[in-house]
Amino acid sequence: MAVTIRPLLEADVDACAAIMLATPLLARYGITTEAAARGTLADVFTGPCRGLVAEEAGRIVGFAVYSVRGTFAHSGYVRTIAVAPDAQHRGVGRRLMDAVEAAIFDQGQNVFLLTSAWNAEAQRFYERRGYRRIGEIPDYVRSGITEVLYRKTLGPIQGTGS
Repeated sequence: MAVTIRPLLEADVDACAAIMLATPLLARYGITTEAAARGTLADVFTGPCRGLVAEEAGRIVGFAVYSVRGTFAHSGYVRTIAVAPDAQHRGVGRRLMDAVEAAIFDQGQNVFLLTSAWNAEAQRFYERRGYRRIGEIPDYVRSGITEVLYRKTLGPIQGTGS
């Protein structure tokens, strides 16, 4: 089946929240349906974030939430990317990241993201895409979880500096 990437609509929120709840990795963060719908996903409609969904045969199989100026008010930030468990390892995450990076790089030269220190599969995914590990941030998103900060850049920043 062909996967289509399109903007996240309010009608997609329940399907995206269900994907978050079905993702064992996100369970460690204590995500609830209400938190997903009123937090991460609502920010697409009421806050500074943008959202995309991956749709296959009329079913939402993944989504991404990002901001083009979400890191230090200067660089793009991938806030959340999630793929339904039965759609993983089929290129859905790659397609979502391609679209997110294209949108962010259209506005600037850097993309940042966080992933859990224990999520080796995600770390390999991002490193294969050219992300470089910047450092670790303990207890940032949730107490007891260390996040790894990653950056992907198009090249050196031009300018005079300050």
